[in-house]
Amino acid sequence: MLIASFFWALRHPLGKIIVKTVHPFQLGTGTLVTGFFGLLVFLVITGRIKAIKKIPLKDILLSLGLGVFGFFLYQVFVFSALERITSSMNAVLISVNVVFISILSYIILKEKIKIAGIIGIILAFIGVVLVTFNNGFSDVEGFNIIDIPGVVFSLLAALSFALYSVLGKKILKRNDPLIVTAISLFSGTTLLAIFTAGTVGYSGLFSSGWYNLLLIAILGLTVTAIAYPLWFTCLKNLPASHVSIYIYITPVFAVIISLVVLKEFFSWLFWVGSALIIAGIIITNRFSSAAPGSIDRDLKKDSANR
Repeated sequence: MLIASFFWALRHPLGKIIVKTVHPFQLGTGTLVTGFFGLLVFLVITGRIKAIKKIPLKDILLSLGLGVFGFFLYQVFVFSALERITSSMNAVLISVNVVFISILSYIILKEKIKIAGIIGIILAFIGVVLVTFNNGFSDVEGFNIIDIPGVVFSLLAALSFALYSVLGKKILKRNDPLIVTAISLFSGTTLLAIFTAGTVGYSGLFSSGWYNLLLIAILGLTVTAIAYPLWFTCLKNLPASHVSIYIYITPVFAVIISLVVLKEFFSWLFWVGSALIIAGIIITNRFSSAAPGSIDRDLKKDSANR
């Protein structure tokens, strides 16, 4: 989850650079196409592509549906937000998906979180706010203005990812997470490619220069081809509410990368926020009522029923 969180953090500062010359839809399509073929090559080389024959038709259709939330809508919303708000603000708003995941896990998966776990989530969220807004709430030009559409796009991205994670967990109890990811990625990539072609086209993407194309390829391979399989693998073996708390580390990584890439500097609040995030992770994982082993018991129960 630490590796996945770091790669997801790349999306914010690098995406902010790319959307200056590339349309968000083009950026989303480019990263998904690169990520899909990167994952496909891995599955072919390792021989795991054959496992798709073992997946029931119902689960294949459900996996295709997951691609609408986890890849198509998520890419549209997250990069549309980056076009309007700062990368730091986008990172903290998308972290709200942890709250959405906990709520949806309680409703759909019947996972319960004790009071201590809720306190951990709140602690971590406060840390995220301190880290991402440690230089104040004004944007890079110094104007204290919040772009409402940009904020809405970020929150919709958070909700899309939460639906993708919680609904995907039920499918993962029976199937290979890499195959489920590949199927979902295929449907999301196809939908976004068609949507982009019918709206803004691709001329601007191919004329944006080799530097932007290289950054898009890097994002596709790390954010999609590597991070999502890692996320689903963790999600298969742990309760969704446990795994989701690690998303709070993503804004920390995003700020560090912004420090290096965008030459941003941060106050002491960054370090305080980082400590709160780590504390929130420890508390939530230590005191949440659902134990990691419960997933193994669910898998054994499913196997016995079949």
